[in-house]
Amino acid sequence: MKYRHNLSIVGSLGDALEGRRIVLCVTGSVAAYQAPEIARLLIRYGADVIPVMTGDALRMVGEELLRWATGNDPVTNITGALEHVGLAGKETGADLILVAPATLNTITKIAAGVADTPVTLVVQTALGSGIPLLIAPAMHEPMFLNRLFLDAVEKLKSIGVEFIEPMLAEEKAKIALPEVICEHVIRKLYRIKFPQGTKALVTAGATVEYIDPIRVVTNLSSGLMGMAIARECFRCGCDTILITGRTSLPPPPHIERINILTSKELINILEQKLKHGRTKIYFGTIAVADYKPAVKHEEKIKTETAEKLMLEFTRTEKIIERVKSISPDTIVVGFKAEYGIPEEELRNRAEKLLEHADIVYASDVSKPTSIFGSPTTEGIIVTREGYFKKIEGKKKEEVAELLLELTYSMLNT
Repeated sequence: MKYRHNLSIVGSLGDALEGRRIVLCVTGSVAAYQAPEIARLLIRYGADVIPVMTGDALRMVGEELLRWATGNDPVTNITGALEHVGLAGKETGADLILVAPATLNTITKIAAGVADTPVTLVVQTALGSGIPLLIAPAMHEPMFLNRLFLDAVEKLKSIGVEFIEPMLAEEKAKIALPEVICEHVIRKLYRIKFPQGTKALVTAGATVEYIDPIRVVTNLSSGLMGMAIARECFRCGCDTILITGRTSLPPPPHIERINILTSKELINILEQKLKHGRTKIYFGTIAVADYKPAVKHEEKIKTETAEKLMLEFTRTEKIIERVKSISPDTIVVGFKAEYGIPEEELRNRAEKLLEHADIVYASDVSKPTSIFGSPTTEGIIVTREGYFKKIEGKKKEEVAELLLELTYSMLNT
């Protein structure tokens, strides 16, 4: 039976899983207490979640809790109704099977073809039906490092099963964060699929240039757009690296991150990552300081001895120009922030940047819906192919989706 009490949260975070039916298999790990949160997060992206529980899972979390969390009756026994076929059969099966948490016992049973619990029976049926299977392990670290367990994992990977890596801490392999698990589910089912191995490099935040050891010149870029683009790249299946300058935002925990501060540090990292020509896409959302102090004072400037401070500035290198020179085949998506200029001039400046980029998003940060740190943005998108689109008060996540769609189209032409 399906209950309607949780309809208010369906799609509250987006529609990435709208219309998707996901079986959440819960096994007898202490981490089972996180299953309701995982389920609710999937629902918030539009999914219909059906829980399946082992007997040991029922000892950890109650059946009623999963019924409340999902709005569906948990499957705790396989009956003459053939629940495993209904959930994982070729004709009636779900879009994806997620085992979270997955114990060593369950994972090794799956690898051995054992089907002695509702969870293992559903999984074995799904493997025969070709339904995608994601597994999020949770156990003590010595069990996670057990050679027999690792062999079972490799065996399952060889037939297409994907694992969501746990967090190794305090001698435990702790289940991945609910947010990370949810993002892996979205990635597996996402509407846009870049070719496997597509490498994306995203920059976010602001650079700083030192006046002295504790004073800097910087700007107000928050990094919100860059974070949104990095998440979208991951969802689209890209191998994503996020390079962040100064930002107060927590980075997406499932994406590889490199921290930099100055424009020189940024250039050094970009040269390392781009010189082999393997990066397919570069998103330059980081706001690089246009000027830097000509001289960095090695000691703190003493305010007691100087009423006025005169600084000489020199121009910094244009990062976007360097990217194309290092890796000409990389699709470059440039970003330009202007302040208080007419739309026609904004477009002219964006199109001028196409000399060094394939796609440009230019915004006027003087507008209330487009200021630094705002969840929304307003501007224009132009491409080398003549595409033009005006953006008015859109969420940055929506603009990130559009930019990835354009990049995907460009990569496949």
